[in-house]
Amino acid sequence: MFTFVIDMTTDVIKHREAGLNKSPANGPAEKPERISEAEHAVMEVLWDRGTATAAEVCEQVCTQRDWSLATVKTLLSRLVQKQAIETRPDGRRYIYSPLIARADYVGGESRRLVDRLFGGKAASLVAHLAETEALTPDDVSEIEALLKELKQ
Repeated sequence: MFTFVIDMTTDVIKHREAGLNKSPANGPAEKPERISEAEHAVMEVLWDRGTATAAEVCEQVCTQRDWSLATVKTLLSRLVQKQAIETRPDGRRYIYSPLIARADYVGGESRRLVDRLFGGKAASLVAHLAETEALTPDDVSEIEALLKELKQ
């Protein structure tokens, strides 16, 4: 889990440095409403695939989460209302695609977490993880490498 956060943080930094911190398709989307854990599972499929139908999303998540196609369609509808994804008709079905980039979402959620729980100080988050022994030696090495990269 922590490695995933480090990887996503590194991606956000690289996107910002390259000036590519834009959402897909039509440029930066307005900041969507917060999305639920279930909606996030659907977003992960769309981020991985780029576009998908409701049935394709269901193929990826329904079995592991014990959801039906109707549940996936409800979650997709909520994400459309929240302007996190867009939809376009394709015959009798709809194609869904993300309006917010994964890096933008992770960056925003990370910032909210640090602001809410650690007074806006990322160092406090890292200190907490270190104090609770939540960091493996590999995590520490990755953090050191990231800090070294940030200093350059």
